[in-house]
Amino acid sequence: MGSTLAEATGNRPRWLTNGVVNLAVLCALIVVMGMLSPRLGRTGAGITLFVGLGIFLIAVAFFVGATRRLADRYGRLSSAHAAADAVLLNLRLIGLPLLGLAFFLSWTLIYVGVWWSHPHAAFTGLGAAPRFADFFYYAVSTAFISPPGDIVAHSRGARSATMIEMLTGFGLIATYLSSFVDWRTPAEVPRPD
Repeated sequence: MGSTLAEATGNRPRWLTNGVVNLAVLCALIVVMGMLSPRLGRTGAGITLFVGLGIFLIAVAFFVGATRRLADRYGRLSSAHAAADAVLLNLRLIGLPLLGLAFFLSWTLIYVGVWWSHPHAAFTGLGAAPRFADFFYYAVSTAFISPPGDIVAHSRGARSATMIEMLTGFGLIATYLSSFVDWRTPAEVPRPD
């Protein structure tokens, strides 16, 4: 009756890995963000960009502060090892789904900023007042597959941002794919009692 989390995860099917759970949570977050449909004019895009940038900077400040507090706990290690361990522990606490969502939202803000700076030349396939979800759709599609055919980067800035996201998105895909595989040998896998 008093089963622990370790017992519950030890009895799950082998196909239900942490990678599958993380991917399912990330897909749910993508659906939620894709349902956001406020239309952005040029003023709204500028406000979205600067508010998003402010939230990003606050999140980075909290991450750095939490990392410093954790590094202080690892005082017996050298400062480089303590900082690296603290960063990795913070990333594990955040989790892959939220890191993936942060990646997509960061690129969404970049595309909103590119469109805000040149609304008529940055992308083709967007209306005069595109939805926030349109930029999010472009960011997710570019990261995982290739840029969508219905929204096309037209300016040099939009094309450069798209190519950089494709390169960084490859790293994200490699991380997720590696989370699907259990690299331990059968002798290393703990067996339930």
